[in-house]
Amino acid sequence: MLMEIVNLTPIQAEEPPVTTLDPIIVTGTANPTRRSHSTQSLTVIEREEYMPLHPNRLPSILRQVPGLHIDEMGGRAGISSLYLRGADPNFTLIMLDGIPLNDATNQRGGSADLSTIPIDQIERVEIIRGPLSAFYGSEAMAGAINLITQSASTTPYLRVLGEGGRFDYLKGLVQAGGSVGPFFTNFSLSHTKNGEQVEDDRFSQTAVGWNVSLDTNPNWNIRWTGQFTDSAVRNFPEGSGGPKLAFLQETEKRETQEFLTGFTVSLHSSDTWQHQLFFSASRRIQDIDNPGILVSPTAFGLPPATFDTRYDRLQSRLTETWSITPHWTFSFGGQVTHERGNRNGTQDLSSFGGRPDEPLDFSLDRTFGGSFVELAATPWEKFTLNPSARLDLSQHTQPRVSPRISAWYQLLPLLHFRGAYGKGFKLPGLSSLGDPLIGNPDLKPETSTGWDLGVEYHTPQHEFTASVAYFHNRFRDLIDLDPDLLAQGMFQLTNLDTAITKGWEFSLKLSPKGPVSLQANLTYLTTRITETGDALRNRPKWRGGFGLTVQVSPKVSLSSKVTVVSSRLDFQIPTQTTRVGGYTKADATITYLPVPGWRWYAALENLSNASYEEFRGFPAPPITFRLGIEYLHSSTN
Repeated sequence: MLMEIVNLTPIQAEEPPVTTLDPIIVTGTANPTRRSHSTQSLTVIEREEYMPLHPNRLPSILRQVPGLHIDEMGGRAGISSLYLRGADPNFTLIMLDGIPLNDATNQRGGSADLSTIPIDQIERVEIIRGPLSAFYGSEAMAGAINLITQSASTTPYLRVLGEGGRFDYLKGLVQAGGSVGPFFTNFSLSHTKNGEQVEDDRFSQTAVGWNVSLDTNPNWNIRWTGQFTDSAVRNFPEGSGGPKLAFLQETEKRETQEFLTGFTVSLHSSDTWQHQLFFSASRRIQDIDNPGILVSPTAFGLPPATFDTRYDRLQSRLTETWSITPHWTFSFGGQVTHERGNRNGTQDLSSFGGRPDEPLDFSLDRTFGGSFVELAATPWEKFTLNPSARLDLSQHTQPRVSPRISAWYQLLPLLHFRGAYGKGFKLPGLSSLGDPLIGNPDLKPETSTGWDLGVEYHTPQHEFTASVAYFHNRFRDLIDLDPDLLAQGMFQLTNLDTAITKGWEFSLKLSPKGPVSLQANLTYLTTRITETGDALRNRPKWRGGFGLTVQVSPKVSLSSKVTVVSSRLDFQIPTQTTRVGGYTKADATITYLPVPGWRWYAALENLSNASYEEFRGFPAPPITFRLGIEYLHSSTN
C-alpha cells in the first residue's frame, strides 16, 4: 500500500514523542483505513515514538507492544523470535512494505529472524493481531507486522550517523534522497558489527535499502522499494544449552544474503474505482555450519551438519476497490505466490550407526493463491462493519475458505469498542515437507480460530489514551515430532496437537503538551496444549513495561524504558524441559542537540546490569553502552 511522501527537516530541539493522531492503516485489509475507525486490534509505532531511545535493532522497537513477546538467544548474534498472543513465531507474517520476510525453508517452520532485519529506513510499524488469512491467505494465521519504510523524499537531504560502544560495537549509516527528474528517491547504506557480547558470539551486517516513487499524475502512482542484506553471525546453536550448559563448546556459524524488492502501481480510473497491482520478489541464501548438540558428554542429541539453503519467492496481488458511496466500499482481488526452496548439505550420523555424510538435500517448489472479497460499511457514523473472506487453492491441499468479520462502535464520543472473529491457516514449510530425515510430505495445514473484544478511551486531542482487550485463539493440527515413532527411535513430523492461548492486553499513553510523556503496557497470557494440559514453551504469563521521555531543556532530552517478563518454560537438549526465571530490564538514552542539524546521544542498555536469561544457559548481555553522532541536512529544491 502507498504512504504519503514525508519531507525531512533539519534536526531541531528534541520534542516529546507524539503519535500521529489519525494515520492511514495499510496492513491487514484490502482498503486502507483511518486509525480512528479501524475495526482491527492494532498497534501503530511511529518513528517519533521510538527514536528518542535510538534503538539499533528491531526487537528494541517491538518490546513495548501489548500481546507481543520477543526473545533473543543470548547476544546480538542470537536468533530473535516473536510470539503474537502466544502463537508460534512462524504463525505471524512479517513484512517490509508488504514484502514477506518469512523463510519457508528454515527449520523453525517458516518464521523470520528479527535479529537480521535492519531498521535504518523504518518510518512506522503496524502490528495487526488476529487471524488474517481472509486477506493474506496462509501467511498470517495469527496476525501480521508490516515494517513501513520512509517514503521517497521530494527535497534533497543527507543523513550521516556513526555509533560506537562496548563489545567492539560499530555502526555507520549514510542516507540520501531527493528528486531526480520525475522520480522521488531515498537510499541508505549501513554497516554494523558487534564483538563478543556473550561467549563466542559475533555479528556483522551490511544493508542497502531504497525507495523510489514516480508521482507526476494525481490519478496514478508507481513505487519501487527494496532491501539487500549480507549478514555473518556466530553463536551457540538453538537448543544447545548455550555457553553455560552446552557439553560441546562450539558455535554455529550462519552466513546469509537476502534480496527483496516490491513494486506497487496504483491507479484511480474514476472517483469511485481504484486499481492496485503489487508485485514482490525475494531471494534468501544461507550457509549454516552447525557443530551439533551433545545430550551427554559423549552422546549427540543433534548430530553435526553443514548445509546451504536457497529460497525464492514471487508474489503478485491485484486489488480492485469500488467506493459505492462515501460510507460503503467494496474490494475484491486475487493473489498468486510461487516459492521454491533448495537445500544441499550433509549430517554426520555415524554416532547413530549411520553415514558420516548423510544427505540433507531437498528441492521443492509450489504455487498457491486465492481470491478475496471485503466490505467496509459505515451504515451510520458511530458504527463500522468489515466482513471479508478468501478462497485459497494450493497444490496437494483441499480448497480452503477463510472468513473474518470485525466491527467498530463509538459508544460515547471518546469511548470506542472493537471486536473481531476470524479463521486462519498455514501451509507446512518446505523444510517440514522435504527434509529427508524428519520431513513428511503428507502434512496438513495448521489452522486457527481467533476472536477478540476491546475498548479504547482517549481525550479529544489524544493527550491520554487507554485501552484493554481480551483475546482467545485455538490452534489445531500443530506440527511436531510423532511421539509414537520417537519412542521407537525414529523421527518424523506429523500434525499432532491442539493449543489454546487466551488473555488480556492493557495499554496506556500519556502525551501532554508539556515536557513529559509516558506509555505503559501489560499482557496476561495463558496457554494450554489440550491433549496434555501442558503450557506452551517460551511464553511468559505476564509481560509488561513502561517508557518515559522528559524534555529537560530545549537541547537535552532523557528517555527510558523498563521491560518486565515473568518466568516461562524452556527446552534445551542437555537439560530437557526446564523453567527460565523472570527478569526486569531497563534502558535509557540521553540526547543533546548542540546546533541545528546535529544530534549527539548516549544509550545504555541493561543499565542496572541485571543478570538473566531468555533461554536456559544463554546469558543476556550485561550493561552495554553506545555513543552516537548524527548529522542531517535538508534543503528545498
